[in-house]
Amino acid sequence: MTEHHWAASLRTARRALGVSRREISEKAGISPYTLKALELGRRHPSRQLLTAVLEALRLERGERNKILEAVGFTADGLRLMPHNADLYFTLEEAADEIERHAWPAHVNNEMMEVVAANRIAQRLWGVDLTREFTGPVERNMLSVASSPRFAARVKNWDEAISVPIAILKGHHRGPETEPEGSSTYYAAVMKRFIEGDPDFVQRFFRLWEVTPAQTPKARWTWHVEWDEPGAGLMRFDVFSSTCNEPDGLSFQDWIPLDAATWQALEALQRNR
Repeated sequence: MTEHHWAASLRTARRALGVSRREISEKAGISPYTLKALELGRRHPSRQLLTAVLEALRLERGERNKILEAVGFTADGLRLMPHNADLYFTLEEAADEIERHAWPAHVNNEMMEVVAANRIAQRLWGVDLTREFTGPVERNMLSVASSPRFAARVKNWDEAISVPIAILKGHHRGPETEPEGSSTYYAAVMKRFIEGDPDFVQRFFRLWEVTPAQTPKARWTWHVEWDEPGAGLMRFDVFSSTCNEPDGLSFQDWIPLDAATWQALEALQRNR
């Protein structure tokens, strides 16, 4: 939004409500002449003045933030977000939430560690997280990506592993600049990864060279093709969405893409 467009946006927002300048100016505690000057772009407002008008218009956060930034102020969407104490899921609540799903689902932290997984996810992976993979490095999805126990079953391994590589290279806590891990934590993760199957390790290093950095948004997706013994190929789109932003937790929902995958999941539920 340009400097002149913010003024037009104020005018458009008021007209969309079907109210006069006098009505909005009274609510904002300013004169109609001041509001007119703002709507015509003839006056550069203070933050206090502009905020008063935005509050009077009850403008939604997205458009409000655009106007604030166009005028030269920082967005205040976070200040206006819901402040109910239970807006975000605690880890315990998130674990209960995913257990109700009929599809594999898990909760990850910002380091890509699986901190909770529902029963169908653990059955699909063939693990019991109450007894194995109990440490933070072991729970990192990248650290097990070279283990034949898991890697050999991901038929689109190159495509899938490109996702954590992109995240590592564009990580919001600071990018990993070396494939062996430039931070202490990811160096430990990569040490475990490198101890795995050499074929997958070599493929990882090749992919590192060609995969661009990416910082994930609040909701994003990646694709997994899973070879389940006795059931054949299972196809999922994994949807990642925010679970608890302050604690860096996200839901990872493995949504089946076809009837065969649903049937294989039902068989897993019965047989294990």
